Amino acid sequence: MVIRRRVHRIRRRPKRFTRGMRQTLFLFLVFVFLLFLALGIRIYTLNRDNGDAYKKQVFSQQSYTNKVLSFRRGAIKDRNGTILAQSVRKFNLILEPRTILADAEVKAETLAKIAQYFAFDTSNIEKILAERPKSMYQHVDGLKELTRKQISEFQEEMKKNKKIQGVWFEEIFTREYPLDTIGANVIGFTSSENQGTYGVEGSYNDKLNGKNGREYGYFDANMDFQRTVKKAVNGNSVVLTLDANVQRIVEQQIKKYNRDVGAKNIGVLIMNPKNGEILAMASQNNYNLNEPRDLSLMYTQEEIAGMDEETTTKNLMEMWSNFCIAHDFEPGSTYKPFTVAAALDEGTVKDSDSFMCTGVKNVAGTEIHCAVRSGHNVVSLQKSLMESCNSALMKIGEDLGRAKFSKYNKIFGFGQRTGIDLPGESAGLIHTEEELNPVELATSSFGQTQTVTMVQMAAGFSSLINGGNYYQPHIVKEIQNENGAVVENTEPIVVKRTVSESASRLIRKYMKATVEEGTAKPAQVKGYSIGGKTGTAEKRPVTDKKYLVSFIGCVPAEDPQAVVYVIIDEPNVEDQAHSTYATEYASKIMKRIFPFLGIYSDAEETPAPSAEGGQPAENDPEPEDGKPAEGAPTEEE
Repeated sequence: MVIRRRVHRIRRRPKRFTRGMRQTLFLFLVFVFLLFLALGIRIYTLNRDNGDAYKKQVFSQQSYTNKVLSFRRGAIKDRNGTILAQSVRKFNLILEPRTILADAEVKAETLAKIAQYFAFDTSNIEKILAERPKSMYQHVDGLKELTRKQISEFQEEMKKNKKIQGVWFEEIFTREYPLDTIGANVIGFTSSENQGTYGVEGSYNDKLNGKNGREYGYFDANMDFQRTVKKAVNGNSVVLTLDANVQRIVEQQIKKYNRDVGAKNIGVLIMNPKNGEILAMASQNNYNLNEPRDLSLMYTQEEIAGMDEETTTKNLMEMWSNFCIAHDFEPGSTYKPFTVAAALDEGTVKDSDSFMCTGVKNVAGTEIHCAVRSGHNVVSLQKSLMESCNSALMKIGEDLGRAKFSKYNKIFGFGQRTGIDLPGESAGLIHTEEELNPVELATSSFGQTQTVTMVQMAAGFSSLINGGNYYQPHIVKEIQNENGAVVENTEPIVVKRTVSESASRLIRKYMKATVEEGTAKPAQVKGYSIGGKTGTAEKRPVTDKKYLVSFIGCVPAEDPQAVVYVIIDEPNVEDQAHSTYATEYASKIMKRIFPFLGIYSDAEETPAPSAEGGQPAENDPEPEDGKPAEGAPTEEE
């Protein structure tokens, strides 16, 4: 029998989503929504209140650049284009410590390659990394002002080796003076931040300087890298009236005189009388423009070691000063042509006049001696200059009178700055009309008891021999942009008329005779027609027997193309009171510079100037011990 079992199937009823469950889910969703809503509100609030600060914080953690693009300071050139000062491209190595420190391997490799290619002890770099770990711009002492050659191999290595990071090179420009000492007192130098100091560097600083540019690189709000470049504007170049060859010759001759004889100071100024251009200007206050604080050209190492800070500063200031414009002195008899020219134009003297010289003149109870104590006897107006007769000049000054003498002093530019485009010019010191008592008038007429500068004398003398036109002396010929185009041209400025053409013609005649037959005979240069006047100024106090001797001349005498002014302040000889020291010295300078000035002897073909130091091929015998030539005329005032 088969037994059948009934199998009861149990049916499971489906679970129902109850009302309570729905309520729970709803509350949970509401809670989540409220949570996100609150979070959103909080984010919005934070962004609203502190968004800029957070954004800056984010951006500060990004790599960005802010580079200065240096301008190139303009060059200084002589009239022929010879470079006297220039800005040379150099490079500073820049570190990004944060980039270097981001990876130990990067740091090790970067420092190793710096040490290898620059032969550099990286301990200083380690110190920078430790002290400025988050910096993105750090200079490294010892890795500044590098040349292109010095960095080129390292840059090539950087291209190949990606583990060298956090290093780049900042382009800068440094000032260099290719001729070292040539024209130092005229050119001047630059200090930090391209600021000109003294000379042309100082007076034309605004022309020479340009404007820095800047490169910006940063991540914007969309995290896109943005770069903006504002290009630098380079400075203009300044072209001088100086001739570098003439300047070199003058400075060489100053050095030679100091080696052979020596003096307290020597000044030489050469000027074009037809336009006021300075062709050369030098003194023994010289220095290396590339090492402007080096006193070794003026002092021994022992003297330098013994200087305190105050003395060092004083000596530096003196060394940097331009003697030809900053130092004033009593000119002596080189002033006499001015007195004669004034009297000629005022009609108080004429070419045919003559004077009696007994060797001494009593002026208001004061005995004033002539150069020749025994007297010149009767001298013509021309001979009063040729033989430098003090007695004749005192009479001429007396007849001219103090009012007219004072008037012409001002007309000739004495007691006032010439306005030359160089800093540090002195005005000198002259007597006012009220101060010109009979004695002062007498001594001033032959160049004592009033002071002048070399540039004043050269400018005034130029007007005496060029027909009466007083040109403002200047040292800059033109301004050029970086492409060499002329943007400014210095036109000759006739400031005033000083004397008539007729008076100028007579002065030229007298100056020529003075060199041919008078006290300036040692200034002669064979084959050249030269005019000029000597001077021997007695310095104060007179008991010291110290003298400043000088010569001022022009060539050719009939139609002057150049004025040459030479002074020797206290020549290192026992008997200083001889202008021959200056005239012989001037002759040697003139002989060497004339070919470079385009002034040639009538007796010779146009010579080819030597390229080496401006020295002519022929050797000129040098003076012996700086003493006057035997039998040469002498002058004492």
